[in-house]
Amino acid sequence: MKIEGKTIGSGQPVYVIAEGGVAHFGSLAKAMALVDLAADSGADAFKLQAYRTDRLIAQTLPDWVERMKSKEVDLEFFKQVSNHCRTRGITFLCTPHEASVLPWLEELEVPAYKVGSGERGNTPFLREISRLGKPVILSTGTHAETHVRAAVEAVHVEGKVDMALLHCVTAYPVPPAQANLRVMDRLNEMFDLPVGYSDHTQGTLACLAAVARGAAIIEKHIALDFNVPNAQDWKVACGPDTFPQLVRDIRRIELMLGQSELRELDCESPALEWALKSVVAARDLSEGESLAASDLAAKRPGGGMPPDTLDSLLGRRLKSGKQKDELILNSDLWD
Repeated sequence: MKIEGKTIGSGQPVYVIAEGGVAHFGSLAKAMALVDLAADSGADAFKLQAYRTDRLIAQTLPDWVERMKSKEVDLEFFKQVSNHCRTRGITFLCTPHEASVLPWLEELEVPAYKVGSGERGNTPFLREISRLGKPVILSTGTHAETHVRAAVEAVHVEGKVDMALLHCVTAYPVPPAQANLRVMDRLNEMFDLPVGYSDHTQGTLACLAAVARGAAIIEKHIALDFNVPNAQDWKVACGPDTFPQLVRDIRRIELMLGQSELRELDCESPALEWALKSVVAARDLSEGESLAASDLAAKRPGGGMPPDTLDSLLGRRLKSGKQKDELILNSDLWD
């Protein structure tokens, strides 16, 4: 799949999403600073979350209503953040948490839709998003295989739109023993879709491990404020001191993954002499001697006849004498 010209999938650079979420706490200045953190760090995309609280949460959950209402922002807020992303050269993405904000995101011309794990079983909403015809990135927190299959079918029921799946565990923070990064392998077996990882662990180790296991997308929360009461994203977020290093480490791992072909590499050239072995004389040998196994040894340096030629040299006669440990070359032997 492609998002604003960047190809996402196996063999491609990891697509890094800086998840701003609601870490702006309703402050436009903080949102702009989060964009700058994402852009300065080299992330590919910056993402927020859009909703109207009364459309998202029932009044029977008053604590959550209060919690989310304080972070609710309007279309004008998103316009300014989106414009700042454009200025900084980073893609603006957004998670719609309910259908009333979809027209906002269409007006903002978001190039793809991120669907959160909380939409498990919400196939009508997934179909509505798929009708917009843009790539969909789906997080699979709390999903069993049946839920993921239903979600993929719902997205594709209106037509073949590009789609990616992010393994995710919906906990803040996720205990390391429950990160279950091998789920990415299963998702790759189940679907011919790009697979990545949306991280809710503390620190960056799980993200880096996911990249090493082949994640096509990494989504990581970023934040400016920590130890905030009545909030949870900061518990699993990177800040200005850690997010730039995470992106650098991801790019280094990409380089380290390299190619799958087994071959001699340029950097190994010096090792051909000191690490490999060649056939040498095991003792001083005289001209005309017929070689026996006890006359030969395999020692460093490389560059001569490799040890796997030893058997083929038995019984051949020397054209000239050889000192102990001197290389024996094919040109030193009579046919």
